[in-house]
Amino acid sequence: MNPTVLVVYCHPNPESYTHAVLEAVRAGLAEGGCEAQVLDLYAEGFDPVLVVDEERRRRDLDKVEYTRRYREQIAACDAMVFVHPVWWGGFPAMLKGYLDRTFVSGLTYSFQDRPKTAVFPRGLMRGKEAHFFYTLDSPALVALVDPGWFSNYFTVFRYCGFGPVRRHYLARLKLTTLEERQRWLATARERAISLARRLVRER
Repeated sequence: MNPTVLVVYCHPNPESYTHAVLEAVRAGLAEGGCEAQVLDLYAEGFDPVLVVDEERRRRDLDKVEYTRRYREQIAACDAMVFVHPVWWGGFPAMLKGYLDRTFVSGLTYSFQDRPKTAVFPRGLMRGKEAHFFYTLDSPALVALVDPGWFSNYFTVFRYCGFGPVRRHYLARLKLTTLEERQRWLATARERAISLARRLVRER
């Protein structure tokens, strides 16, 4: 059985350049020998709103029936790929809500058997790679040192044990030419092929 890559796609416009990136990544994963399981958050109508109150507590997020299927996808995949734009220096709200509701204790991390004073949990996603293919309008230098990226890198994905965690981005999107965009789609496809072939070799 081929490795499965869960591709989480987040953009409201199916005619967007980000959607073209998704198609390039999906084609590359297939060419490299992996099964790409695409989760289109907007097309699914995913509800990103996390509600916590007297009856619905954060410690019970692993029992929420609505997110069970999404949590099972995360548990079953061999790697995760995220395809999205960067808006206001970070993930779109839909994608952030997906992480809030599915990256729950007992699935992606656990403090069980850790000291009460422990700052860091046991990351349960060890052995799973996480890759991000995204576009942004910021200049290349700003994109390189983007604090939003490093915040998510350390406090979400490395915290949960993912590794390696890699980003692949096209900066200054609104000023790029058609040729530059097409060239980056080819790059995205090639990097997806490399990821897939690596996962196949390691299986």
